[in-house]
Amino acid sequence: MSTNTETTTTATITTTTPVSQDPEFQVPEDTVLTTTQDAESQSPITRVIVIAIDHSTHSQQAFYWALKNFLRKENDLVVLVNVRSIPTVPGPYGKLPGPYAAIGASYMDFSEVVTSLEEQHRLNSHALLQEFASKLKAQNVPIAMKGDARDEIVRKVAELNADALVIGSRGLGALRRTLLGSVSDYCSHNCHCSVIIVKERVDQKDQKQ
Repeated sequence: MSTNTETTTTATITTTTPVSQDPEFQVPEDTVLTTTQDAESQSPITRVIVIAIDHSTHSQQAFYWALKNFLRKENDLVVLVNVRSIPTVPGPYGKLPGPYAAIGASYMDFSEVVTSLEEQHRLNSHALLQEFASKLKAQNVPIAMKGDARDEIVRKVAELNADALVIGSRGLGALRRTLLGSVSDYCSHNCHCSVIIVKERVDQKDQKQ
């Protein structure tokens, strides 16, 4: 697990990741970002609350709902998690534009493109987590991960032995939800803890239409 220690924090967190003897086994690489907390926040931790964060409005609504209605800033350790997707390259046939489509991606080197995309995704993930961490008065630890959001969130909740997961009802486009299934639905069926799915708020004006 790689750790970014740009700032300091009063909250501590310990996670364990299984290690396989298989050299092809890829251990998930999580980045634990640290945040500065006030001295007043050094209270005994009684609950670990995981909040899944992404760039969707549904995720933001879930965060602010938890902030207003659920979190206890004195005794909660809030773990903000963001899972970025792994950059992919075009398949061997028919994915490239123009004359390259006939050649196929197998003859082209996309390593630089993938590296650039991964770095951009990483920076965006860290910036998003730090933005939301700055809004919390409770002790908090932002964790950046990559992979399938469904599996990674369930894994992290289990590692932390979290008391609850707060997640938005929708975080993917309609097509991706159809193909992959809802992240919130998957978490509700596979997380050991209570899962709070915050639905999108519909204004009264919209309800009348």
